[in-house]
Amino acid sequence: MPIVRSRVRRPAPVSDTLQQLGARIRQARADAGLSQAQLGAPHFTRAYVSAIELGKVRPAMKSLEFLADKLGKSVSFFVQDEEADRRRKERTSQLSRANQLVAEGKAREAIEQLELLLANATTSSERADLQRVHGRALREAGMNGLAVAALSEAVRVFRALGNREQLARARGELGACLVQLMSYSEAEAELEQALVAISKGDLTDPVAKVHVVYNLGLCAFGRGDFKTALDRFQRAEREGSDIGDPKWLGSLFAAMGMSRHETGDYESAVMYLRRSETLFESINNRVRAAEIKFQTALALRALGHKAKSSEAFAGALAGARAADYKQLSVRIGTALALGMVEDGEHQEAVAQAERVVDEADRSGDYALKVVARFALGRSLRATDPKRAEQVLREGVTFIDKLPTDSMFAEVYGELSEVLAQNGVAEDALAYSRRAYLATRHA
Repeated sequence: MPIVRSRVRRPAPVSDTLQQLGARIRQARADAGLSQAQLGAPHFTRAYVSAIELGKVRPAMKSLEFLADKLGKSVSFFVQDEEADRRRKERTSQLSRANQLVAEGKAREAIEQLELLLANATTSSERADLQRVHGRALREAGMNGLAVAALSEAVRVFRALGNREQLARARGELGACLVQLMSYSEAEAELEQALVAISKGDLTDPVAKVHVVYNLGLCAFGRGDFKTALDRFQRAEREGSDIGDPKWLGSLFAAMGMSRHETGDYESAVMYLRRSETLFESINNRVRAAEIKFQTALALRALGHKAKSSEAFAGALAGARAADYKQLSVRIGTALALGMVEDGEHQEAVAQAERVVDEADRSGDYALKVVARFALGRSLRATDPKRAEQVLREGVTFIDKLPTDSMFAEVYGELSEVLAQNGVAEDALAYSRRAYLATRHA
């Protein structure tokens, strides 16, 4: 007759590892349709098996080997390596910290941390979780091309794993990156699929939903469908009214203000832009506050409020320079010069545009050099068309150094008109064609 072991064992300290081991044995036993007595027989009592399942005792390796063999499992199926468990908890903590860094606007710090975690990822699921957060951090840091690659990989893995919740999140974030790259059709495809998944209940996160709706609005804005954009932004405002994120609300109000500007509702545009500016100033985001102040200046000018507009332009320019944001300061200086041209202040416009050209040249950015020369060329056109032609031709040489000319159709058009004014008909026609092709490409 088999001997039943019933010796008293000293209880082991309760730990997460023992409880996980016990839970796995209990689940495997239930799956196998065995009672505790059946599992333990002929060597162990039901009470001993129960103590193991409750995490009260630590079984010897030989005892675990017996139980595992009876359940048709390997010992490794039940044993959770404590060091591996510690590393898993540490990775979870680091991932939470990376998310926090992104939320605090410290995306580059988050990227460094996430790249270390990615180098040590051991499973496809773990890697996809990291890639999703990595993609978000890259997008916040302005590295949208790299962000798209990371998020596309996360989407592929989550789809293969059937993880619908994380798939919807990754698609929403991928769509946001594609918006930044102006790939509006691709962005809408990802965002619409994310919205469908949310409507089915795959992802029950109201914050994620309003972000998707907001980014769909940006797609419509980018395509020039300002009415649809405004409808989507208003929906995001209604459904996200209780979200207390000043950065997101500031971006939403800015988008609503710019949409209302494009539809000719300048007074409402100014109201929303002012609200946006206040929110960005409250979180000390000087760059975004300067950007919004610039948009406010444009709306005030459209309303005919010249003094208020000049004040807003000056504030925006001061903010851009304080933040060393050369792209924005060149854009503001260009707008000021072009506004002076519209007002017939040609000498003042030329002086302003020449200052912008100097600033753009110091930046070394070819696109800024083109924009600055466009402003100077237009400022010179009424008083010195020959020099205007020279400046605009110089601007075109910088366009040739850029990967695409789709954003510079207006420069080609301006040069074509100046050439026609100067009697250079053949070149005028050639640049008119380039303007047309650039517009089609855009």
